[in-house]
Amino acid sequence: MNRLETKLSKMNLKSPIMTASGTWGHSDEINILYDKNKDQILESLGAFVTKGITLKPRKGNPGLRIVETQRGLLNSIGLQNEGARAFITSEIPMLLKYKLPIIVNISADTIEQFGEIAVYLNDNNSSKLIEGIEINVSCPNIKEGGIAFGVNPKHIKKIVSTVKKQIDSSITVITKLTPNVSDIVPLAKAAIEGGTDVLSMINTIRGMAIDIWSKKPFLGNITGGLSGPAVKPVGVLMVYECFKKIPECRNKKIPIIGIGGISYWQDALEYIMAGATAIGIGTAWIVRPSAVVDVYDDLRKYLEENNKNIEDFVGIAHK
Repeated sequence: MNRLETKLSKMNLKSPIMTASGTWGHSDEINILYDKNKDQILESLGAFVTKGITLKPRKGNPGLRIVETQRGLLNSIGLQNEGARAFITSEIPMLLKYKLPIIVNISADTIEQFGEIAVYLNDNNSSKLIEGIEINVSCPNIKEGGIAFGVNPKHIKKIVSTVKKQIDSSITVITKLTPNVSDIVPLAKAAIEGGTDVLSMINTIRGMAIDIWSKKPFLGNITGGLSGPAVKPVGVLMVYECFKKIPECRNKKIPIIGIGGISYWQDALEYIMAGATAIGIGTAWIVRPSAVVDVYDDLRKYLEENNKNIEDFVGIAHK
């Protein structure tokens, strides 16, 4: 009996643990850096979420791109990637070896581009490997002067509905929400109105760091996204708020993926008790490569000791 089995809309997961987009790249990090314990990592994961891809290649932001903070990391990668075509031709063949549901994180500068990349991925998914598309609505809307799509409910609804119309009904649509707002609930509701199957939260929190010796910002792009343990209380709160205030989340019709600062099994369980069905691990595995396996083993032990399944704890903090 697998007590960690769960479900995200149409996707069946052997474990609630997923990779968080960005930190895990596409397929090369596990293959190259963690070859010795690759099998353990893949066995612990329920799904693999890729680094964000765009329709065309992007060079990303100038260096310095990563700065360590006391309780996390500031990053300003700038969506560097080889583009959708390279992903299909080079990455898909390697990802087939993982034997995991693959969720592709997508980004774009305009609503139209979101539709275009969705069409390209859908039409070239010949192996049927892509089971989910995670829409990153935290990227800037070039047509409106660089204001993030994710702070405007109308834009979120339009993006989600555009992507939804362009892909096969068997592919699960996930919307990754930004925490850089005063209230995340209206954004989540907009994504649901647009047709999202799953909500994912949170993305990184905007921040910066200054080098007091050079008297200049550390990051080449000046600002970046904060991840790691420091953001966990924010992520837990936002999951809790959406589960509490949105009927579709409360009745588990629209499941939530909790992301942000998960390092140990207690962190994962906290998100699940707040209302998350699955969780994503990102920064922790950079610091501690065994993080995914540790969380998996410890969660399984906890469930065995309490004679419970992971789904028994989803949203239990609301009771």
